[in-house]
Amino acid sequence: MNAAQFEEKEYETPLYSQLVGGGKNLWTPGQVLEHYLGFDAALSLDDPYLWHLHGFRNALRGFSPSRFRWPLLPRNRGLRSRLPRFRINCFIQAKRPQFGSRVPVKLVSLGPDRPFFKFSIDTDQQNTLEAAAKRFQGRALFSYAAPVFYQSRDLFRHTTAGSIVENSTFPDIGSLAGQHAWYYNRPGAVGIANRSFEYRQMPSLEDRIKGLIGEHESQTEENQSPSAALAELFSELHDLITESSNLGDQPRAAYLTTEWRRISALEHEIDAPPALFSYLRIEAFATYFNLIWLTIA
Repeated sequence: MNAAQFEEKEYETPLYSQLVGGGKNLWTPGQVLEHYLGFDAALSLDDPYLWHLHGFRNALRGFSPSRFRWPLLPRNRGLRSRLPRFRINCFIQAKRPQFGSRVPVKLVSLGPDRPFFKFSIDTDQQNTLEAAAKRFQGRALFSYAAPVFYQSRDLFRHTTAGSIVENSTFPDIGSLAGQHAWYYNRPGAVGIANRSFEYRQMPSLEDRIKGLIGEHESQTEENQSPSAALAELFSELHDLITESSNLGDQPRAAYLTTEWRRISALEHEIDAPPALFSYLRIEAFATYFNLIWLTIA
C-alpha cells in the first residue's frame, strides 16, 4: 500500500477547522485563553518573509504558554462567567492513511469501492486512549479521523468546498480495543479492524455527538463553575495517566507528567484564574497524545 500524498498536519488543520465551523455543537476550548489572555490564535511561523517585514533577521524562538511567566492577569468575574460548563468533551486524533486497490481476501466485506484505505494504530497510545474512553464513557468522545482520499488535489478541493468532514472516517477509539489497524473505503464509521477482520458499522461522529447531547439535556450543572469542571476533568486525566504509567513503559505519560509539574510550578509563580492552569494541563494531555481537544456544547 502507498501513503497519502499529503502529511497528517495538512489534513488535520482544515478538518478541525471544519468540525468547529460546520455546526453549533463543537467549539474549541482554546477560547478560554482568548478570554483570559487577549489573543485569538497562536502560531509558529518559520517562513522568513514575515519576520523580515518586521525587521527581524531570523524567526524568534517563541514559547510554550505553560512555560511563560505571564504578567498579572485579570480575575474579572465577567470574563469567568462567559466560559462554558465543559460538561461534554471530545478528543480526536487524525491519521494519515495508506491506500491500495487490490483487496486481500480477508477484506472482501468492504465491498467494491476503490481505493481502500488503512491507518495503523499505535499500541501504547491506543491503550491509554481506550482506557480514557472507558473512564469518560457517557461524558466524552474519543475518536480517530482519517480521510477517504489520498491525493493532494482532493485535499485542496475538499478544503475549499468545506467537505472534509463528510469525506472522512471517524472510528471510535474505544471500539478498536486490541486492534492494530483500521481498513475502510467509505466515509462515516464503517470498516474492518485487522485482528478480527469483522465488518463494523459504528454510529457516525454526528450521531455520537447528538447522543451525548441528548443524554445531558436534562442534567443541570448550575452548581459547578467552569473552573471546577475543568479541574475535575484534569483530576480524572491525572489519575488515568498515573495508572497507565504504573503498567509499564509509557514514554508519553512520563513526558506529560513532567510538563504538568512545570505548569504546577507556574501556578505558584503568577496570579491567574485557576481555570487557566486546568486548561493548560488538559491541553498538554492532548498535545502529548497527539489529540485535538474540542468541546460539545
